[in-house]
Amino acid sequence: MERLARLIEEDECSAKCEKYADELKELSDEMDETTLCKFGPLLFKAIADPNRLKILKILAIREMCVCELNVALNISQGTISHHLKILQEAKLIKGRIKGKWNYYQVNGKHVEKFIQNSEQFLKKYYSN
Repeated sequence: MERLARLIEEDECSAKCEKYADELKELSDEMDETTLCKFGPLLFKAIADPNRLKILKILAIREMCVCELNVALNISQGTISHHLKILQEAKLIKGRIKGKWNYYQVNGKHVEKFIQNSEQFLKKYYSN
């Protein structure tokens, strides 16, 4: 964008460049309003941590409480709770309280499918 602005200022570009720059800016502004651009960073932050991915894969098998995740992953309950909070904020998991225990599960079949599709993509493009 800086290069284009410089070309316009130096008069090396016609009025068409200005119109093109305006169209690009409008396109960029429209992209800011898309669901992916608005909420994608929240989702991708949530899945950027290997432990959160492990939690997702485990919860895709079945609902579990924090203490089960603690045993499965050998991570402190406080750390697991932190990861669960991030996954909940991204709407990837949901929790429920039963007595003294908090149970968590993936937030529907679409999350399970997302995990499967991500795994397939990674195997196809990142495997040796």
